[in-house]
This record gives sequence, structure tokens and C-alpha cells, in this order.
Amino acid sequence: MASINYNDERFQKVENEKNQAIQNTENKYNEMINSSDSYYQQQIDASKQWADKQTEIQNANTEFAIEKVEQAKDKANRDYTKEQKGAYADYQKATGQYGVNAEQLAAQGLNQAGYSESVRTNMFNTYQNRYMAARESYNQAILNYDNSIKEAQLANNAALAQIAYEALQKQLELSLQGFQYKNQLVLQKLDAVNKEKDRYYQRWKDVESQINTENAMAEQIRQFNEKMAFEKQQAAQAQSNWEKEYALSRAKAYSSGGSGGGSKGGSGSTQLQQGNTKQQQNYSLNNLSSQGLKVYQSVSAIYNSRKTGGKKYQEQAKIYAKDYLNKVYWNKQVSDDDVRIITKKLGLD
Repeated sequence: MASINYNDERFQKVENEKNQAIQNTENKYNEMINSSDSYYQQQIDASKQWADKQTEIQNANTEFAIEKVEQAKDKANRDYTKEQKGAYADYQKATGQYGVNAEQLAAQGLNQAGYSESVRTNMFNTYQNRYMAARESYNQAILNYDNSIKEAQLANNAALAQIAYEALQKQLELSLQGFQYKNQLVLQKLDAVNKEKDRYYQRWKDVESQINTENAMAEQIRQFNEKMAFEKQQAAQAQSNWEKEYALSRAKAYSSGGSGGGSKGGSGSTQLQQGNTKQQQNYSLNNLSSQGLKVYQSVSAIYNSRKTGGKKYQEQAKIYAKDYLNKVYWNKQVSDDDVRIITKKLGLD
């Protein structure tokens, strides 16, 4: 049987269709993967935008809170300055040459140097105490305001950290979801591609099986044609042999009929020869019917083609030829005389 031609166009067609199917499958899943990447990236970007906006709002709130504290600090500074000036002004009024206290002391006759100096000392101490109290109050207020600013800043940092943490956590969740979904699509793509390969591999095997069947049929046809040619050759050989035998028998018949008589003793010999010739003529192929002659040719071809190879094969050929002759006889295709002549001529008796 001929070997398979793997350059057959049917193999190439299956291969081309397989490649196209795989390409279509990969394109479909690649598009899904790209869409998935784009979707999750948009979600991550949205989370970053949310964090930026929350940070902006938080910073704005903190700046406003600090601004209010700074305003309170400015007010405290102004109050402190005002108190300072007021205390000094009151001290000047109390200790000046023409101040209220000087007039009162003069009216009471107490503006002597010693007593007046004592009063001035008391007035200065009062001024100093008032100044120090204002200064202490101012410093404490500034300290409180600065602490408030630091607390606001710390609170702002904590809020910003919380915003950043929540945003980062959301981004990590989205990244993980995107990775898992993408990985799932990649596995699905590989599975779909393998299924396409399996499907077209089966089609490829079907083509291979079909070509094997075609080659087997071609081999059977070749063997049949070879057998028919051989049988035709054998039949032609049998026909040629028959024609030669027929021509020889006719020549003998004519030769026997044309011989003349001799002496009286020779007359008995001639009569015996004529009797044998007559008996031979009874088994001559010339006495076969037209149908009998065809059957003789067929039986002769069968017998001669099978009897070569020794005595065993000759016996088998004789049996096979007899069976065939009996078959055509019982089908009334030949007469009794035809069977007798064919049997005698082929030695089947």
C-alpha cells in the first residue's frame, strides 16, 4: 500500500483552519484581558483621585483650623500689647509730677521726699506686677495656641495617613482582583487554545484515516486489475492452446481419411484404423455445440491455470473443473454429449 502524502492539500487546509481558529481564540481572550486591565486600572486611578481629593479637603480643614488659631494668637498679642501700654500709662499718670497722686499728696501735705519716693516705689511695683501678669498670660495663651496648632497638624497627619492607608488598601485589593481575573482569563485562553488544537488534531487524524482508506482501496483495485489481467492472459493462452489442438485434430482427421487400401492383409489393418478414427472423431471438439465449446474453453482455462505445481494441485484442479462442469450441466447449459467430449478431452474421466 502506498505511503501517506502529508503534502496533500487536505492536511494544509486543516492546518490553516486550525491556525485561524487559534488566532481567533487568542484575539478574543486578549481583548478580554486588555479590557480587564483597563477596567481595574481605572478603578485604581479612581482610588488615587479619591485619596488626593480627601487629602486636599483634610489639608484645607487643617489649614483653616490653624488659621483660626493664628488669628487667636494675633488677638492675644494685641491684647497683651494693649495691656502693657495701659499699665505703663497708668504708672505714668500715678507717678508723674502733675499726676493725680501728686496732687492728692500735696493736698494732704505728704509730698515730702521720703514719703513720695515710697509711693512711687509702690506704683512701680504695681506696674511691674501688672506687666508680668499680662506677660505670663500672653505666654500661656501663645503656648496653648501653639499646642493647638501642633495637635491640628498631628491630627492632620493622622487623617492623611488614614486616607493614604485606605486608598492603598483599596488599590491593593483592586490589583489583586485584577491579577486573579487576568490569570483566570489566561488559563481559560490556554484551555480554549488546547481544545482547538485537539479538535483540529482529530480532523487531521480523520484526513489521515481517509487517505489510508483511499490508498487501501487503490491497492485493492490494483490487485484486482492485476488479477484480471493475469486471468485474461491465462484465458488467452488457453484459447491459443485450444485452437492449436483443434487444428491438430482436424489435420489428423483429414490425414486418416485420405490414406488408400493395399493388400488383402492390409485391408484388415485399414478397417481397424478406420474404426479408431471414427471413435476419435466422436470425441472431436468439432462435435461440441456452440455453447459446449464456450464451456470447454472456460473449463480448460480453469483446469490449466490451477493444475501446475505437482500432483496434489493437479487433483485439486481436476476436482474444481469437474465441479464447474457439473454446475453448468445441471443448469442445462451443455448437453450430455458436450459433457462426454469435454471430460474426455481434458482427461477428467
